Amino acid sequence: MRPAAPILLTVLAAAPFASAQTQAPPSPAAAVTRLFSGPVQPAWLAPSFLAALPAEALQAALTGLTGQVGAFVRTEARGELLVAVFERGELNVLAALDEQGRFTDLRFTPLPLTAAEGPGSPREVLSRIFSGPFDASLFAPSFLAAVPEAQLRALLADVTAQFGALKDVQIGAQIAGLIFERGQLNVTQFSLDNQGRVTGLLLTPPPPVFTSLDEARAAFAALPGQVSLLVQEVGATAPAVALNVTRPLAVGSTFKLAILAELQSQVNAGQKQWTDEVTLTDADRSLPSGTLQDAPTGSRYTLRDLAARMIAQSDNTATDLLLGVVGRAGVEARFGQRPFPSTREAFALKNPGNAALLAEYRAAVLNVPARRAVLDRARMAPLPAATDFAGGPLARDVEWFATPATLCRLMAGVAALKETQLNPGVADPARFRSVSYKGGSEPGVLNLTTQITTLTGRTYCVSATWNAPGPLQEDAFVGLYGATLDLLR
Repeated sequence: MRPAAPILLTVLAAAPFASAQTQAPPSPAAAVTRLFSGPVQPAWLAPSFLAALPAEALQAALTGLTGQVGAFVRTEARGELLVAVFERGELNVLAALDEQGRFTDLRFTPLPLTAAEGPGSPREVLSRIFSGPFDASLFAPSFLAAVPEAQLRALLADVTAQFGALKDVQIGAQIAGLIFERGQLNVTQFSLDNQGRVTGLLLTPPPPVFTSLDEARAAFAALPGQVSLLVQEVGATAPAVALNVTRPLAVGSTFKLAILAELQSQVNAGQKQWTDEVTLTDADRSLPSGTLQDAPTGSRYTLRDLAARMIAQSDNTATDLLLGVVGRAGVEARFGQRPFPSTREAFALKNPGNAALLAEYRAAVLNVPARRAVLDRARMAPLPAATDFAGGPLARDVEWFATPATLCRLMAGVAALKETQLNPGVADPARFRSVSYKGGSEPGVLNLTTQITTLTGRTYCVSATWNAPGPLQEDAFVGLYGATLDLLR
C-alpha cells in the first residue's frame, strides 16, 4: 500500500505560460520556479501538454516529487544544465517552452555527475571521503544535521572493514563507482553545495547483470518465501519467463490498476468524465502513502487528479475515493477477488486493536456476504498507528491477491494513460520508447509490474511478486528486477 520504488518524475509533453499583453515570456528557470511556487495553472501549459497531461495530474505528480526530495528551494544554472534545488536533493530539469512561455516539455532526471578532475571535483571529494582520514569539513552542515558525525564515522569505518581500501573512483553519467579491494559500491546520489561540501550521498550495491532470462529466473527462484515472475511479450503465444505464475500472491498497491481500468472503462462509456469532481470527507481518510489523508475536509478533486495520485504517488485516500466512485462490482470482476477491500478497511483489519473484527473476517472464509458485512464495519473502525507495523507484517491474509498474468492484463489496458507513465519505477525511461509502471508493497509484500516498449518497437510486461513472513530485502529484489528489464532493451 506504499510505493515500492522511489518516484522519478518524467512528464512528457507541455508548454509555458501565456503572458499578459506585452509582458515578455518567462525563461525556463522562471517558469520552473513559478511551477513549484503555487498551484499549477492550465495557462502555463501548452495545449499539446494539456492534451497529454492535465494540470491537476501534473500538480499531483509535482506533489509526489516534493514528497520525495523535500520542498523546492530554487533553480540554478550550472553550465548548460538547469538544476532544481530541493531540501533533500537536486534534479536536472529538461524544459521546453513555446513562444508564449508555456511548457511543451518538462522532465526531471537525476543530476549528471561531472567527470571533471582536480580539487573540488566529485572524483576528488569521493576519494578523500573513502580513502583518507575522516574529515567533517567535507560535509555541509545540512548533511551533518541529518547524519551526525559519530554515525558517519561509523558508517565509513564499516565500508572500509567490509570492502577494504579504495582503489579507484569511476565517474559515469548518472552514477559513480567506488572500486575497493574486495568489492564495489555505486554512488547513485551525490551533490555538492557552492563551497564543494557534500549535501547528498547515497551508496548502493552494484546491480546484478544477467546474460539470459534463464539466469534471471534462477535468481528470483532462489529468494526465500513465495516468488513469482512473468516476462511476457505482447502478442506472443508463450511467456518468455514463467515462475510460479498460477498462484495468486499478495501484490500491495498494484491492485490499483484494476480501479484505474474500471474508471477508464466508465469514462469511455460516457458514465463518468475525467473532469467530474469528488469531495473529501473525514470518513474517506486512509493512511499513507500519499498526502490526501492530510487535506482539508471538503476539498474537491477531479477524477483525473485522483487517478494520477493513486498511480504515481500510490495515494491510498485517493484510491478509496475512486473506488467509491466506480463501485466494487466492476473492480472485483477485473481483479478476480471478492470481496475487494478499500485501503482503509484493510488497514483497520490489520490494527491490533480491532482483533475481534479480524477474527470475524477470517472466520467467514469464502462467505462473501459475511466478509462484506465485516468490511462495512471495518470502514468506521480505528486505524492502526505506524508503530504497529514496526514488528513486521500484520494480518498477511488481508491483502489483494493476483497472478502476474492478471496484473499484466490490467496494465495492458491502461498503459496508454499518462497516469501510468508519471512514475517509471525501476526502468530507465531513456532506454525505452515507453514505460508504464505500478508497484506495491507493505511489510512482507512486494510487487513490481511494468509494461515497456523497446526502442525497436517490441512490447513486454514484466511482473514480479515476493511474499515472505518477515521483512524483505527490497533493494535486492529491485536489483534483480532492473537487471531483468535491462535484458529486454
